[in-house]
Amino acid sequence: MIPYAAAIRIRREQSRRTQTWIIPFWFAAILLLPIAVLVLPLAMLVCAIARINPFPILATFWRMFIALKGTHVEVDDPHFFVSVHVC
Repeated sequence: MIPYAAAIRIRREQSRRTQTWIIPFWFAAILLLPIAVLVLPLAMLVCAIARINPFPILATFWRMFIALKGTHVEVDDPHFFVSVHVC
């Protein structure tokens, strides 16, 4: 199943206040679309010059994206606490 959002939580040790952001992946995709349009022809050219089939690479990245659902990462530092949860 495709993940639909990432919840990012950041807390500073000094303030003890937690900031939480929920980022939907469709919104991130819209923001990254102009970059992808510029990079895709260059990537296809590099694959053609190196004689690499790009479709297995794209399939692998797609499987990695699908496998992100349910991932929970926490990083605790003496000054910061960062938590990322992919829903």
